[in-house]
Amino acid sequence: MTESARPLGSVIIAAHNEAAVIGRTLTALEPAVSDGSITVIVVPNGCRDDTASIARSFPGVVVSELEQASKAAALRAGDALAASGPRIYLDADVVLTARAARDVLRTLASGAIAGRPPHRFDSSHATFIVRRWYAVRERLPSISHALWGAGCYALSVEGRDRFDEFPDVLSDDLFIDDLFTRDEITIVPTDPVVVRAPGRAADLVRILRRSYRSQHEVMEGTGRSAAAADGVGGRVSAGQRGQLHDLAQLLRREPWRVADAGVYVAVVLYSRVRARLSTPTVHWERDESSRAMTERRRGVSRRRATSRGGSAG
Repeated sequence: MTESARPLGSVIIAAHNEAAVIGRTLTALEPAVSDGSITVIVVPNGCRDDTASIARSFPGVVVSELEQASKAAALRAGDALAASGPRIYLDADVVLTARAARDVLRTLASGAIAGRPPHRFDSSHATFIVRRWYAVRERLPSISHALWGAGCYALSVEGRDRFDEFPDVLSDDLFIDDLFTRDEITIVPTDPVVVRAPGRAADLVRILRRSYRSQHEVMEGTGRSAAAADGVGGRVSAGQRGQLHDLAQLLRREPWRVADAGVYVAVVLYSRVRARLSTPTVHWERDESSRAMTERRRGVSRRRATSRGGSAG
């Protein structure tokens, strides 16, 4: 162990049928695992693929399987296995470098309560509408400085003490984000996490619909009006006001993005309507299109797992 006498903290990954991407995620973290500076805990839950065996092929990675397909249950299990100290919660399909993991954990140990690295959306594979939507999304500060939406957030010991255990909600990151003021969230200047954007507009709408449903859950769970989160009934939420302000500022700086802004607003409004009409669920929901291209390389991950032959569960 080169960093210190003990790890800087833990990285907890809930994984449901992520054989196509888990190897890529763990490879990025491997240098920090091998030198003992972080502990990585993977909780495959309800998997019918090779997620667990691929994760176990990485020396030093702790793997604990659950039969139930539940992200909340997996996060609770990961928390139970993690040592006391700062924790990073990472989606299985998001690439976080070893350097970024160390930097975030050090920042939390130095007094920050909650935070994450910067994020970058990879929309190179996506359709025109999706690319235009993300061109605006990445330029809205009110969203870019939140904990949700990046597939990665981190909590200090004090931050983790803000709640008992992860509830059964659709979006854990929205639940966590709601616990902190913007002044309590630190965006750590380090390598950005790379989030693969959905491939098609329909996939983007599904993601947004899920996010807006989860906003209702979080507000209801904290005793606040779900309408206040969503702007239902003619009211505009604080989050919406922030986005509208950011859009206005963006168009002042870059007036040629008016068409992109129109795409952004149209997709958001349509997704909110779909969210109100949809049936609530607590099951795993995710974008499969962002994993489709990686699936073709799944054979490489399988061969790697076979050649490693190790297990650290």
